[in-house]
Formats: sequence, structure tokens, C-alpha cells
Amino acid sequence: MKKYIRYLLTLRYIKLLSYQSAKHLQQSRQETHKHRYTYYYGSQIIYGAINKFLLLILLGLLFNILPQILLVSISFVMLRVFAGGLHFNSYTKCAYVSLLSFAIMGIMAKYVFLNISQSVIIFLIVFILFLIYAPVEHINRPLKNNIERIKFKIISLVLLILLFLITVNTNNVIISNSIIYGVILAGTITTSFVNKLK
Repeated sequence: MKKYIRYLLTLRYIKLLSYQSAKHLQQSRQETHKHRYTYYYGSQIIYGAINKFLLLILLGLLFNILPQILLVSISFVMLRVFAGGLHFNSYTKCAYVSLLSFAIMGIMAKYVFLNISQSVIIFLIVFILFLIYAPVEHINRPLKNNIERIKFKIISLVLLILLFLITVNTNNVIISNSIIYGVILAGTITTSFVNKLK
């Protein structure tokens, strides 16, 4: 029984599902083992994302912060895709730190309200962080050249401005507050200090 609990807590079922899917794809296509690794990596990303999303929903329901946690994660992911940021060496560590971060930000979005002046300051700080650090390169997603780097930086800054405009123009405090906390999280993980915590 302890073995199965440990198996669930370490999220190893993601690796098992990924391995089985990769093996099936490779054998059905009658390809080499080299292709199996590619399928395994792709499957792990897909199953991992689904798993994190379901756990995110569960956390949102558990703490009664479902709208906040979803909006925090959406605004975070929008920026994360282009600005990059902290990557952990294991899926388990990544999943738990991500879920904990989203839960904390979701709770803060529900109970700690920020006024317009505070919002402007936060967006300005994150804008500067993106100018300095974004995009953060990772071994699994290397940037081809400086043109791509500049493109990703510009897109991340444009998305940040878009989120700012949504924040200051909406009368819905849940939306505005949640976006701000998602932006805080996205800005934090681009810093060089945080990126050393792998």
C-alpha cells in the first residue's frame, strides 16, 4: 500500500503513461528506439500538462479559489511561453512547486487586493525585468539566434501591456487582481536569482 501511495505522490504514473504511449507508437509505426525517446518526451509534456491542470482544478475547488487560480495560471502561462523562466530538473518538483505557487497566488488574489497605483508599479517592475532577463533560455527550448530572442522579448512585452490594459479597464476585481498576481509570478521566475534554484 505504501508503495502505491509513494507512486502517486511522486507522480510516477506520468512517466509510466508516457513510456507506454511512446512504446506503443514506436512499435505500431515500426520505428527505431530513437523515435521512442521523442514520443516519450512529447507524451510526458502532454500527460504532465493534463495532470497539472486537473490538480489545479482540485486545488481551486479545495480552497474555494477556482476563478482566481485559473486566471492566475492563464495570465502566467501567456507570459511564460515567451518570457521563459525557471525550469526544474524533474517533473515532480516542477509540478509541486507550480501548484504551490498557483495556490498561494490564487489565495492572495482572493484576499489581498491591490489598488491602481500598486498595479502600475508591479507592471512597471515586471516590464523592466522582462527587458533585462526575457526570454530566459532553457536546454529543452534553445533560442536559434538573436532575432528569435528579440522576437520573444517583444511578444512578452506586448502581452504584458495587453494584460495591463485588461487590468486597468475591467471593473471585475477578481479578473484584475488575479491577472496581477499571475504577472508577479511570471516576472519573478525570469530573474537570475530565481533561476539558480533548480
